[in-house]
Amino acid sequence: MSTFETIIHDTNQSDDHPSDLLLDVRELKITFSTRQGEINAVNGVSFDVRRGEIVAIVGESGCGKSATALSLLRLIPDPPGRVTGGQILFEGNDLCKMSTREIRAIRGNRIAMIFQEPMTSLNPVHTIGRQVGEPLRIHRGASTNEALCKAATLLGGVNISEPEVRMRNYPHQFSGGMRQRVTIAMGMGCKPDLIVADEPTTALDVTIQAQVLELLRQQVDDNHSGMLIITHNLGVVAQYADRVNVMYAGRIVESAMAHELYSDPRHPYTVGLLQSVPRLDQPATERLAEITGQPPDPSNLPSGCAFHPRCPRAINRCGVEMPSLEAVSPTHKRACWVDYHE
Repeated sequence: MSTFETIIHDTNQSDDHPSDLLLDVRELKITFSTRQGEINAVNGVSFDVRRGEIVAIVGESGCGKSATALSLLRLIPDPPGRVTGGQILFEGNDLCKMSTREIRAIRGNRIAMIFQEPMTSLNPVHTIGRQVGEPLRIHRGASTNEALCKAATLLGGVNISEPEVRMRNYPHQFSGGMRQRVTIAMGMGCKPDLIVADEPTTALDVTIQAQVLELLRQQVDDNHSGMLIITHNLGVVAQYADRVNVMYAGRIVESAMAHELYSDPRHPYTVGLLQSVPRLDQPATERLAEITGQPPDPSNLPSGCAFHPRCPRAINRCGVEMPSLEAVSPTHKRACWVDYHE
């Protein structure tokens, strides 16, 4: 085993961290300062991610799911945004309390971030090989030649043909799907314990989406990592996620194992999302169900449950009192005053 391979091997031993619990987010609150005042974009969100599993956060645009993902690596620009409450525990250590130097040692090393649009995370003036190898130079002390050699291997691992040649190219010489695979290779170089994928397939066609998601799942399986995937695509969730958290207006309103959520949704918002998805067992002429109204303005949320103005089953209590996330089974929670089975 070479010196470089020894560094990689030794750094990724998990004997010091026997617990499967990787990420434990507790009562996270994220506030943005705007002209309208302070806005709570995320308000008391709690969830966890364990090794070997894929956890999804789903919801409409503006619900706070991307802000949650960015906060995990302290990537929310301050100002205007900041974490104002809660804890983000990574293997028991609070990321919110770490110094800048400590969090930089984790970014791209122990935790990898896969962004929605690869052109915003790839530098247009540097070659692909240099960018894929950069985390290895920074976090593993690899030489330039060692990093480039490993970069070619990583590119081949994400199905980039002729990686020794293509690593000399620049981002604009790659298609959208290839650029996204490059960002995956760049994130996987240090074999991270946790992968945070923020809408990783939004700009891709369905065939490339499947390839990218299979690559991510393969990384989870091969490295016994955990993955948090942020998406609005319920088809992606059904096929790849083990557990699902449904967000609305900065809060988690339902949390369950994926198979439970699809077979037995217990929150009206979740039901509305599922009913709005096209199904192959329905006639092509049948209209899709819709959730009436628009998501609320985060600077002027309604009283009580934020979903009640759009909810077909709302009762008087919904407009007055905010429901808490309560268990309906050992692996299923929902925040709603109405029993959906009644």
